[in-house]
Amino acid sequence: MHLTLTVNFMRVYGLIPVRIESERLPRKALLEMHGLPMIIHVALRSEKCSELDDLWVCTDSSEIAYVCEKYKVNVCLTSSSHSNGTERIAEAAKLLDFNDEDIVVDIQGDEPLVKPRVIRSVINDTKTMLSVGGDVFLPHIPGCESGNKNIVKVIESMGRVLYLTRSDSPNSFSVESPLKKHLSVIGFSCKSLKKFASFEIGPLEKVEGVELLRALEFGLSIHTKPYQEDTFSVDVQADVEKAIRYMNSCPITNEIIGFDKYQ
Repeated sequence: MHLTLTVNFMRVYGLIPVRIESERLPRKALLEMHGLPMIIHVALRSEKCSELDDLWVCTDSSEIAYVCEKYKVNVCLTSSSHSNGTERIAEAAKLLDFNDEDIVVDIQGDEPLVKPRVIRSVINDTKTMLSVGGDVFLPHIPGCESGNKNIVKVIESMGRVLYLTRSDSPNSFSVESPLKKHLSVIGFSCKSLKKFASFEIGPLEKVEGVELLRALEFGLSIHTKPYQEDTFSVDVQADVEKAIRYMNSCPITNEIIGFDKYQ
């Protein structure tokens, strides 16, 4: 007698949530940098992480979808009703029929200098986290500027995130403690991502405007560890100019703008 075993292999997906509108910098996803729209920089840099089995841009914008198709980047059209990127990638994971055991890496669409090695590290640390029963992996950067409400700070103890805030916290009242910056490449099990999408917005998320507080409010565990790598998001025109300056000496950018995939 022969037995047939069905084995579900864990796959790793990169999902890039992006929308066309932005309060501070309208249509920033399509801003040109070294001849390519910003969202294409993000996608092509992310594709250089060989540990990703597949990569998708997730958007409700037909313009962004058109640009992605032009450059042969996978795109998943989602609802326009989402209040944040995590909700958007959760819908995409459902539409693309990912398995609960799969890993989803959330890669922000407004970070055109994202490093493939950071994505690789998040994948490896997410696998480690899942082996001990965690739900979300959120790396942090030790040390960041104070007084900036656009930077989300991580309050953690022994590798577990206790709170996320735009304030400068924890306060160094008794012992000096550096602020820890929320890094915007985040690992989820697909199962935990689906759970997140099933929760209503909680009171702390409403106050802080930090979407992952929803995960904490409803009992999901978020693990963290320090990374020495840093990235920055493009939020205002000065950030565009800063990104372009960095790209001038970036070897990954040189590879991307010379890439003939879309020519």
